[in-house]
Amino acid sequence: MQSWQRLATSPEETASYGRLIGQVAGPGTVVLLEGQLGAGKTVLARGIADGLGIHQVVRSPSFSLLHLYEGRLPFYHLDLYRLAAPEELSE
Repeated sequence: MQSWQRLATSPEETASYGRLIGQVAGPGTVVLLEGQLGAGKTVLARGIADGLGIHQVVRSPSFSLLHLYEGRLPFYHLDLYRLAAPEELSE
């Protein structure tokens, strides 16, 4: 598993990093984001979706846990902050 960090200084730069991730992503790519509310996770996810060729509006799945978008690859956008344990995901 590869791990890397980047410091973005603006939402535009965050989205740009996301677009790059989306452009180079291959089947089975998993991107896990962790951060506080307002850290830019959804901005990055929007950039990834753009890089995957997804033209839908990408919203945070905070209340539904999962949004699925179709592009060059399927993009499963999950928000797991409400889950206390991994086992709850299968429920």
